[in-house]
Amino acid sequence: MTTRSRFKLMVCISWLLLYCGSASGQDAGRILTFVPLPLEQPEATVAAARPLAAYLGDQLKQPVQVRYLPDYQSIIRLFGEGKIDIVHLGPLPYLTLRQTVETAEPLAAVNEAGGKASYSCALVTALDGPASLRQLQGPLILTQPLSTCGYLTAALLLEQQGKDIKRYNVSYAGNHDKVALTVIRGTYQAGTMKTALARKYANLGLRVLAETKPFPGFLLVANRATLSPELISRIRDLLLNLPPDQKPRLLLGQYGFSPALEQEYLRLQRYRSFFR
Repeated sequence: MTTRSRFKLMVCISWLLLYCGSASGQDAGRILTFVPLPLEQPEATVAAARPLAAYLGDQLKQPVQVRYLPDYQSIIRLFGEGKIDIVHLGPLPYLTLRQTVETAEPLAAVNEAGGKASYSCALVTALDGPASLRQLQGPLILTQPLSTCGYLTAALLLEQQGKDIKRYNVSYAGNHDKVALTVIRGTYQAGTMKTALARKYANLGLRVLAETKPFPGFLLVANRATLSPELISRIRDLLLNLPPDQKPRLLLGQYGFSPALEQEYLRLQRYRSFFR
């Protein structure tokens, strides 16, 4: 082989190594973007997510930043544009994301206080509000159209009492905290929100009128368009094998994580007539 041929071969090998290194190291040194579910006010939502982001960043030796987005439509759009690496979603928004973006991959389900990855939603009212759903006249304040504890919950609970949600005046608050405070002030007769959050407002006069059966839990979802399979596997392992001494340092994830069972989320499709 001539010197010129050897040089060409070395150049080709160098380009090949560079390409392969870029593909396998697509995550190296890049700041990962984590978007939490907009359950509460922006400050509380970000504060709850930061300890988990810091833990993942320390373990991955790679910075993880928390970005707040106020609505599910923006979250789904930016995830599809590759501007979100990890997202925290409820079951209904996850189904919507899954149907919209092919690169969404579940990482783990978030356990609730009882240790299970499931939760319920409630239709709530003030202390002087209606005594039962049969007395409910409206108007209603819901979280967001795509929220599991939003239109879906209201339509489902009303239908169980033979009522049609389309007969009610419905508005959206944006998050669960705003629903609670709006109902307590008496601006709306009732609203929907996560049951566990509703109970935190009981001392302010919020009362649960009706509650859904458990839904599959909130979950963390990775973006295969921006994260390598190796990194996704590493993050999933960190979540599912969270050391007990790390849990007290977290807010989001303080009760640990469980495997995200796809079939559990797909069962929500039976409520498709109530999707907004």
